[in-house]
Amino acid sequence: MNKGFSFIEILVVIAVSAIIILVMVAGFSSFYKSQTLNSAVSQTISFISQARSMTLSSENASQYSLHFETSRIVLFKGVSFVEPNSNNRELVLPASVEIYDISLNGGGADLIFKRLTGETDKYGEVFFRSKANPLKIKSIIIEPSGIIGAD
Repeated sequence: MNKGFSFIEILVVIAVSAIIILVMVAGFSSFYKSQTLNSAVSQTISFISQARSMTLSSENASQYSLHFETSRIVLFKGVSFVEPNSNNRELVLPASVEIYDISLNGGGADLIFKRLTGETDKYGEVFFRSKANPLKIKSIIIEPSGIIGAD
């Protein structure tokens, strides 16, 4: 009587193990991409809130605004985006995430907050998506009051 495993039994175990690992890696990859998109939207909301808060408090006796681009968002002082400027702060989005549509009232890519009230005439939505899966979309909604929400 032979004791041990046959070559075919070992191949079956390796094949089943490979399939299980492949399914786990695919699931983790999808989860990671989704979390990266959610994180980028959360960071952007925080960045927008920071600009609004700085404007409401009239930090440096000024107002603060945001300029949106495909791969980054720039917080700048004043109402006109100028680059380069040492006062600008930049939030660079992860390489796997992009802003694919900016739909602000009156057009343009700048969100400008009013001093003392924090309101904006440039309300609307900013849409983010995963580059790996363009169907994964998140948006940030900016109300005329300057309050921010996510969809």
